[in-house]
Amino acid sequence: MSEPHARTDGNGDEENSSRVSRRHLLGSVAGASVGVAGLGAATDSASAAGFTGCDDWLDAPAEYPEIDLTSSNPTASNVDALEDEDEFAVYVHGWLGLETSTDQAYTLEQALEDEAYDAPVVAASWEADTLNYWRAEGRTETAGRRLASWLSTVADTEDATIRLVGHSLGGRVCLETLLALEDTAVESVALLGTAADDDSVCTDGRYAYGIATSGADVYNYHSGDDDSVCYGYDVQSLSSGLGCGGADCTGSLFTDDQGTTPEEYTDVDVTDTVDDHCDYAKPDVGCVPRVVDDFE
Repeated sequence: MSEPHARTDGNGDEENSSRVSRRHLLGSVAGASVGVAGLGAATDSASAAGFTGCDDWLDAPAEYPEIDLTSSNPTASNVDALEDEDEFAVYVHGWLGLETSTDQAYTLEQALEDEAYDAPVVAASWEADTLNYWRAEGRTETAGRRLASWLSTVADTEDATIRLVGHSLGGRVCLETLLALEDTAVESVALLGTAADDDSVCTDGRYAYGIATSGADVYNYHSGDDDSVCYGYDVQSLSSGLGCGGADCTGSLFTDDQGTTPEEYTDVDVTDTVDDHCDYAKPDVGCVPRVVDDFE
């Protein structure tokens, strides 16, 4: 992030969440079970490009555009240039991604430029840097409401096409944003390796209503080689992850059929191109070419 943010947790204890070293955090959980480390672990990939893993991002410029969702009154910095733009994207990071939020957004921006999509990307930064995965997951609803508030304000004052891109728990934040929106402020949503239950986008799931009423086209890019979601999320949530095999509305031995997904929702299998949980938005090793195709 551009500057550190102090936050207060549910017990009233203030914690400096933005400048905790990601490598230190990952090292701290190295001895924990895959259930705790799964979605934040930096994994190695066999990609020939070498630009892979959750610690490897391009360095964003010092004054990169950013929406601060860590306070109850979301604010944005370095966004004056957006007033002249017809279109821009908002990137939402996942668990343990607060420290590298702007770097991740800038990496996506460069990957988009490689595909001739030259609209700017804004980083949306939320309170995700905690060793407790379940605490981070619990904060996605608040982050989504705050992002919806900011987007609604922008939509009221600017006539720009807005696209959301969310990675891992950031995809969950995007889905919470659609639930909270009271207008059609967003054109499309790209979910990248999203950490949410695979039936949560079905008719009886938490997010179906928001998808159906937001007016946004929602694309879920999922990979069977994303071990963090395919295995880590399963252990942590006792449910299959949306970012692994896409939506599953068929129910199980213990649950009824969950209906169908909204017509605005599309699953996109990118297993052939994405080998690592943090590769979706990166040049060469990710699925950005397909994301840009779906922007059209």
